[in-house]
Amino acid sequence: MDHLAELDWGAMGLLSNPVLRVEAFLQDGDALPATNPGPSNMNPVVSKTVDLSGYMSPMVHTPSSHAATMMPEHVPSPTSFSHHPPDHTAHMDQMIMRHRTSPPIPVPGSVPLDDYSAAANDFRRKGTGGLRLARPADGPPVQHGPDSQRQMQIVNNFPKRAKVQSDSVVFVPQQSSLDKFVVSIWDQIHGGINLEPQSLLEQWQLTASAATATINNGGRPPGPGQPDLGLLSPPPTTTDPSLATLDTATFNRSNLFCRKVTQASRACRAIEVIVQARWIEHFDAHVEVLAITSPALSPTKRRKAALLEACADFGWSEKELRNKMAIWRGYKEIKDAGGWAALVFAGMGLYRFCKYRVGFTPESMARLRALRPRIEVAADTLHPTWRQLLMIVGESPQRRFCGHPHDWVVRQDGSDPVPLRSTYLEHDPFFSFEHLDGSVVDANAWGPEDDPRWIPPVSAAASLTGQHVCHSCGQEQSEEPKVNSCYCFPSLFGSGRRSPCPVQVFRTTDGRNNGLLALCAFERGAAIGEFVGLVTKDLQNLDVMDSSTGVRGYQIWQGRQGNYTRFTNHSCKANAQFQHFVWMSTQRIILVSKGIEAGHEITVDYSGSYWRGLDKDCLCGEACCRYKNSGHV
Repeated sequence: MDHLAELDWGAMGLLSNPVLRVEAFLQDGDALPATNPGPSNMNPVVSKTVDLSGYMSPMVHTPSSHAATMMPEHVPSPTSFSHHPPDHTAHMDQMIMRHRTSPPIPVPGSVPLDDYSAAANDFRRKGTGGLRLARPADGPPVQHGPDSQRQMQIVNNFPKRAKVQSDSVVFVPQQSSLDKFVVSIWDQIHGGINLEPQSLLEQWQLTASAATATINNGGRPPGPGQPDLGLLSPPPTTTDPSLATLDTATFNRSNLFCRKVTQASRACRAIEVIVQARWIEHFDAHVEVLAITSPALSPTKRRKAALLEACADFGWSEKELRNKMAIWRGYKEIKDAGGWAALVFAGMGLYRFCKYRVGFTPESMARLRALRPRIEVAADTLHPTWRQLLMIVGESPQRRFCGHPHDWVVRQDGSDPVPLRSTYLEHDPFFSFEHLDGSVVDANAWGPEDDPRWIPPVSAAASLTGQHVCHSCGQEQSEEPKVNSCYCFPSLFGSGRRSPCPVQVFRTTDGRNNGLLALCAFERGAAIGEFVGLVTKDLQNLDVMDSSTGVRGYQIWQGRQGNYTRFTNHSCKANAQFQHFVWMSTQRIILVSKGIEAGHEITVDYSGSYWRGLDKDCLCGEACCRYKNSGHV
């Protein structure tokens, strides 16, 4: 093999009648001289000659000279070896194997030509040589295409997206410190927090009564003439025989007591930050007074004098007061930008936000200033008595905004909110809107006792037992939280009292009138609200929600009655959708999120049945808009 690899195959093209001769010798390996390992005057044991003239010829430089055929397997070929020196590769590339049309000249002692001709005619398979094209070391890497490609949509199949390259890195933007702080404000406003001053008074009265009363009831209900002090002693153990005599309402009283203490603590915390923010204003005013009374003092010395005077009154060291003042000044800056409501309803992250001051930039404060009217609308309408806490610092307890939270239309530029009715007077001078918690069935259309949304039970067994079984999860449904086992939409059904949805009606800037704004994030699949209104039928030329139970069709009209889902605008790239859901054998229409971030508008796709033939253009502004000229659809 080494000898064949060292041959000059390029010179073979110069031979007119090339012959391959193979000889074999038998000899003693130890008797060979080191300088001449080959045979000298010895007769070969085997000697064969193979005629190559029929299978090799000089290369003809033509455009079609790249095609080659392979000789029979028993005929040696230079391309069948993979161990070629680099210097001879150029010569080997110039060799072309092909069949000759004329028979070769016979050579004495060679294999008969007929055998080779038959073998050459029978064997026409193209072989693969040992040579391979090598990639240059300094060249760019070979880029392979994706495993899958986009497919044309066939029937109801959705197009598949190409696989994302594994080496690509996707950066997901994270919420800033101000964004998290604003979301915490919305969570507190729309949560179950209670900042009524009455909770503080009740707690103070309870403390005074506990200081004078003799407590020895062991957790039992108070006796005649004893105040109901709630949790005043540890509960008895399970081995205590007196446990059987306890009132069944003991646990409920403990719940109420703990709730009052928690609310009082939260109200005290709100008063604390209010007073501390106001104290910073008094400190700055005192420094200005020192500038008038002691003009010889520099500004630094004036602040130093005011600080030492405050340290004497507080009983703290200068370092301790400086650290606290840095945080309290953050409270004041939040109050100046976002108002008292932003400070009072700030969550547990208020202290950290003011301590590290990550988001205290002019841009952030300007954004918080634009949010001030929106925060006050939500605070005044959902917590009517919160401003009474401001009386401790001399502020007025009067509300700026009254009524339902969605009776006001806010603006994203920080302008004052306007009443909802004023935004529709141009189109309807007699406009009025009633906010509903649930749909109202039109008795004139369906009768006094008929509801077209009724759905029969999923099974006969459920019908006999009177249980309501969820059509989606198969669990029992009940308005009683202890009995309910269906948690498909727990924020709407089966969990007791509903919390206010963190959304606001806002004025759009692109001619779409009012829209619905998400104040907090809604995860994919989370319920935003139920589409409620007047359940009727046979309305024409009005914006209605058409639906059907499979037996009867009906319409839900929100022209005069409904809720915040009425203000959901259309978008060809919607982030929410309407979905049917059966609760307690009644079909509901739920507005479900597809994944909405805080501060984004909530939109749905009205579908083609809404836009078909409508003399109105879609203003969603999306690149995939389908109804820009809907009147011609």
